[in-house]
Amino acid sequence: MDFFKIAYLVNAMAISLNVAATYTVIINLLFNQPIYPGLIVSLVIGYGVMIKYNFLFHELWDKWFRNNK
Repeated sequence: MDFFKIAYLVNAMAISLNVAATYTVIINLLFNQPIYPGLIVSLVIGYGVMIKYNFLFHELWDKWFRNNK
């Protein structure tokens, strides 16, 4: 397996873990379950790193929200 395939899989996993943790927070809010501070801290760090360094996130963002004029 080459480096770029591994980097792609790691970046895809980072996106999916952040989205899954966000849904966990939403479900916990809906069902009045406790939200642990470690989850919030990991979401902040995860989204910060994803926005700053994840090339797959940037490609998806440009594809979905680019103005096609």
